[in-house]
Amino acid sequence: MDSNEIRQLDLQDDPLDTGRYPIDPWKFTEYGEPTAESATLFSLSNGTIGVRGEANAPRNLGAGTFLSGFHETFAIRHAEEAYGFARVGQVVQGVPDTVDFKFSVDGKELSDPHDVSQSLDFKEGTATRSYTYDVDDGVSLEVDIVTMVCLFRADLMATTLTFRASGRDLNIHVEGKMNTDHPVVSRDVDPRKADLIADGGLRKLEVDAISRGVADESFGAFHCLHSGLTMGVGFCQQLDDDMIPEIFDVNVPDGGEKQVLRYAAYNTYRINPIGIDKGLQVSTFETQNSAELIRLCAETLNWAVAQGLEQLQQQQRAWLNRFWEESDVVIDDGEGRLQQTLRWELFELAQATATVSNGVSAKGLSGTGYSGHYFWDTETYIVPFLIYTNPARARDILSYRFRMLPAARKRARMMSVEGALFPWRGINGEEASAFFEAGTAQCHIDADIAYAVNQYVSVTGDHEFLATEGIDILVETARMWASLGYMGWDGTFHINTVTGPDEYTALVDDNYYTNVMAQFNLRRAADALESLEGEELNAVVQRLSIKPGESMRWREIAELMKLPYDEKLGIHLQDDDIMRREPWDFEHDTERPLLLHYHPMVIYRRRVLKQTDTVLALYLLSSNFGLDVKRRDFDFYDPLTTGDSSLSAASQCILAAEVGYGDLAMQYFLESLYADVANLHSNTSDGIHLASAGGVWMSVVAGFGGLRDSGGEELSIDPHLPNEWESLTYRLTIHGSRLVITVTHGEVTVRRVSGDSVTLKVKGELRTV
Repeated sequence: MDSNEIRQLDLQDDPLDTGRYPIDPWKFTEYGEPTAESATLFSLSNGTIGVRGEANAPRNLGAGTFLSGFHETFAIRHAEEAYGFARVGQVVQGVPDTVDFKFSVDGKELSDPHDVSQSLDFKEGTATRSYTYDVDDGVSLEVDIVTMVCLFRADLMATTLTFRASGRDLNIHVEGKMNTDHPVVSRDVDPRKADLIADGGLRKLEVDAISRGVADESFGAFHCLHSGLTMGVGFCQQLDDDMIPEIFDVNVPDGGEKQVLRYAAYNTYRINPIGIDKGLQVSTFETQNSAELIRLCAETLNWAVAQGLEQLQQQQRAWLNRFWEESDVVIDDGEGRLQQTLRWELFELAQATATVSNGVSAKGLSGTGYSGHYFWDTETYIVPFLIYTNPARARDILSYRFRMLPAARKRARMMSVEGALFPWRGINGEEASAFFEAGTAQCHIDADIAYAVNQYVSVTGDHEFLATEGIDILVETARMWASLGYMGWDGTFHINTVTGPDEYTALVDDNYYTNVMAQFNLRRAADALESLEGEELNAVVQRLSIKPGESMRWREIAELMKLPYDEKLGIHLQDDDIMRREPWDFEHDTERPLLLHYHPMVIYRRRVLKQTDTVLALYLLSSNFGLDVKRRDFDFYDPLTTGDSSLSAASQCILAAEVGYGDLAMQYFLESLYADVANLHSNTSDGIHLASAGGVWMSVVAGFGGLRDSGGEELSIDPHLPNEWESLTYRLTIHGSRLVITVTHGEVTVRRVSGDSVTLKVKGELRTV
């Protein structure tokens, strides 16, 4: 099923088999043999450690465990070189797994289990894998493996193995060695997959056992051959409260059960995104760092053992209880699958951001898709969810962008502009996109990050962040726009040869989305700078070398920004040339996604969109536009949009709901909601579409729930509840106050749970709660 087919579904259709995937509002379960997609759908993470679920596919995705920011590098080889091309590629590197086990009875390894299942529990924060093995006639062994990646502590995970014997007593031999098999990551023609590494990868370091005081078998230190990044891992396990080695035997009486508990700890150094020394090799200092990482792992394990599993489980439940109190969205639709899948999406957002410190990649830590790179997705689709539900984590993500500024300034100089130019894609702050037409040319990422900064500060009131980190981002991105564009003969400010969010239209002049977001960036940078006073202002002026009149020049440029508009049609033009391009032949050229079936030049010269571009701007800057122009723009661009991007359906849903196309809005919502669980884009196996998960929250809360803030300019609620739903309830945190909003077909109720009173516009009228 591709992205176009789901739009033809009846609104009551369930794309999942209820026998294989039963409906449960607080769990997601799969019965039967896993698929290649299962490893993604049942993955666990806390934003620092990610562990994939069980799959029937070979281990060809790099590994089953990942660490935030931990990556290998490689030299990018261009067919033809040119100045400023990205030189060093980055790809997420798998690390040793600690959840792989082999079982044997009477010297015979057990294989081919039946009654296989796995599930995610949204309240417990665990993944369970269950198997039944036939040992002899009438003799069987049931095994449950329950894994918990701690949401409350970045470096710890716990796994329990429960054995149940039936038919006779069983002596089970268990091999639980650390899995260090990490094949080379490769990709085919699909650019959504991981990049190619010809060599490199993970290498084990020799670390003096005395320096760690632990056994060799259950601890290890590893480094990436080219990036030089180093990580440590260790585990310990208990049986009947006794510590046992990685290979052990367990006696299970007939009709009884035994449980083995394993704690695992991972540590690596925080990524400092200031560039890479490609010549970095293992040194004495590197080895000393490795020993320190091992020591930290040992300390974590000692702490976990002292706490005990029950205490860790209580902390996990408490963390998730808080999350659902602050973030849950409840749909009263009388069915259940929508609610279940919506909570799966929210749970994925919770996992990916719980202990985040190195940014959030497009796939989180659920797979190697997009090589583990960070894009604009984070600030545009994930950060808004966090701003309104857990602002502290939103700040952590924006702080990572702040830490990227040195590399972004360096990139700006290379691209002959002032200020800072953030990389289109990468991990460590350097540009890793080898395809500049749909990479570096998407300089709108600067405005997307600035938008998120302004939205965060406006919704939270975090002035301290603005004065210490946010202002640097706003100023340096404003400087980039002021130097990238130029004042034309027509008296307007032009930004040429860029690519907007629609990657099927590349290297165009005056892309509407880019220009209008740059305009917002320039104005908000000036506002922020002029809002500072006294010592704060002096510190910023000195730190950023603010020139006299600089903010005034940004305002002038913003006022004169070219925003293409067709007076005859009454629509905003995606760029200066869109009406001169030949329309795509949707009747005959039907292969999807286009990027896998047509040369880029074939696509670029035609009027066809991969994802919403101008329509997205209508949502992000909603207060700038009247309803009539939103409807005209939507009517023009929606038929041109293929939906080949998993990001597109969210903004299409939001605008369709606003302009009165309720059925179409619901179809786009379903497309976002089921993108991963129904594998609509045929690449779920590579990892979760995390920004699509954020888009699901936006579709419900902003589309049907009517939330708008225009980047922090004006907070309002004007719902468009689907006819199929009786009610919708969602939660927001605004200036530290927690609100619960309930929408029915007759009214909107806003209840303040905690904090000071808040004023917002509800259905056009100011309301203080």
